[in-house]
Amino acid sequence: MRCEYLCVAVIAILVATAPVCPADDMTEAIERVGDSLFTVTAGERVGAGFIVSTDGHALTSAHVVGEVTEITVALANGEELSVTVVGSDDVRDLALLDLGVQNLPVVQFASAAGLKQGTKVAALGAPLGLEGSVTEGIVSAVGRQINEKEYLQIDAALNEGNSGGPVIDERGRVVGVATGVVKEAENVGFVIPSDEAIEFLQSAGIAVNLPLGESGGAVSVTPGPGPAQPAVPIFPPSTQPKPPRLLLLIGIPLAVSLVVSLVVALLVIRAVRRGPSAPEVSLAPPSEEEDLSDIDITLH
Repeated sequence: MRCEYLCVAVIAILVATAPVCPADDMTEAIERVGDSLFTVTAGERVGAGFIVSTDGHALTSAHVVGEVTEITVALANGEELSVTVVGSDDVRDLALLDLGVQNLPVVQFASAAGLKQGTKVAALGAPLGLEGSVTEGIVSAVGRQINEKEYLQIDAALNEGNSGGPVIDERGRVVGVATGVVKEAENVGFVIPSDEAIEFLQSAGIAVNLPLGESGGAVSVTPGPGPAQPAVPIFPPSTQPKPPRLLLLIGIPLAVSLVVSLVVALLVIRAVRRGPSAPEVSLAPPSEEEDLSDIDITLH
């Protein structure tokens, strides 16, 4: 009898302490690139950027720095630096910065050519000046032709301050640079494919960090089906809210685990209250009036 009580108690403890299996997330990917990020302040404009070479070169959006001569960046470690623009391409909307500091952590690039609709991505930047912010989403379209330029379209929220920040894949590799949004829409963001950024950097003589077997250079992204898209005005990211998806993904399995633990604990208490005179502990499903399966669980 006591052995049966002990078994039930052990099961309850194991269920209560079992780790909740989180849904697939991009935690490790974000950690890989986090130290290479920085926030750019150019006059009244705020944007993002990331370090691309150990000799202190970094990338951001051309429209962020504009014609401003006094530009500062805040590194991930809190250090602030005065930097200079050493290269710019207004057509691609890319600018090359010299941070004046060496041996900094750098990002790894990957070609955007292999991306497909539905591929998970994350955008990192400083929306509204909130440094080190992350929004997650998917690739909505590849090879999106707008105003005679080719973009990746993503649904990860881009806000003012995301411009120039990296968009990464699930391995933490940069597959694009955030550049703009459609004002009239929600979560319709546009990204410069990494291949464009790689070509821009290599033309400036900057060696970039690429996966083994990739040589870089411009790689054409295969356009999606259908005719070319009409001209759509896109602008630097504007304010758009993003629901706390990660909290929901973690909270739901945690709540289910707690409910299961509570049910098992109730069964143990009932078994103990029956006392040693009870002939046996029944592990059969609870009777109809004790059935807890139809309880509504509301998460707040």
